[in-house]
Amino acid sequence: MRNSRYTLWHAVAASLVLLAMILSQGFAFFWRQFVYGLNMVMTPEVLSANLQISTKLFGGLLLVLWISSLFCPRPDPRTPPPSWGDRLRGIRLALAWIVPATVLALALNWLNAHAIEWITHVKPADQELVRCFTDGHYSPGLRAVMVLAVLVQAPLLEEPIFRGVVFRGFCRAMPEWGARLLSGAVFALVHVNAASFVPLVFLGGFFAWLYARTRTILAPMTAHFVFNAVNLVLLLFFPELAANS
Repeated sequence: MRNSRYTLWHAVAASLVLLAMILSQGFAFFWRQFVYGLNMVMTPEVLSANLQISTKLFGGLLLVLWISSLFCPRPDPRTPPPSWGDRLRGIRLALAWIVPATVLALALNWLNAHAIEWITHVKPADQELVRCFTDGHYSPGLRAVMVLAVLVQAPLLEEPIFRGVVFRGFCRAMPEWGARLLSGAVFALVHVNAASFVPLVFLGGFFAWLYARTRTILAPMTAHFVFNAVNLVLLLFFPELAANS
């Protein structure tokens, strides 16, 4: 991961842009959403606007970072890129490890939510995704759009940012375990949910480990897709078991 054009400055810049996004309406609003959720019904108009904003932000940020990286020399240009065989092995590794990782993330989510409630006497809110599938206000069409966003948009846009840029950039300046932890914390903060913070730090670190182990972004993309798909199934049939993913 140290053999990357992305530097510490790329990782810091990406993290600051994402943190500025979630703090754009002030810390008080961020903290309210972090603990109590948005507490609003997602209409088609609001959902469409949110998806467009997030897609443009992540896509635009990734494009700017990629263009800037072209002017940065790779530390060791002799290292060959992964072959398609390497990519397939990476996908198989992701599929092998995502099941136990999902079970552990679900357990961490349950423990974290109950610990917060026990310590603060405040029940942290579910993410809007959970409410979308447990609240009768949402139409089947709106839920279908949410499914596409969770299964397609999240892995395709979040993985190149958090693992491809942030994690790789931090790896240039610190040990890999520290880069996994720090990039996982940024990943968790951007989701703005207290109950899911600890499991998302774990998942972000796990996705980064997959990326470092396989050298292909397809591995964490696959794991992210499967984790979200499992949570969607749980939300539909066993909502009390689903993580705030």
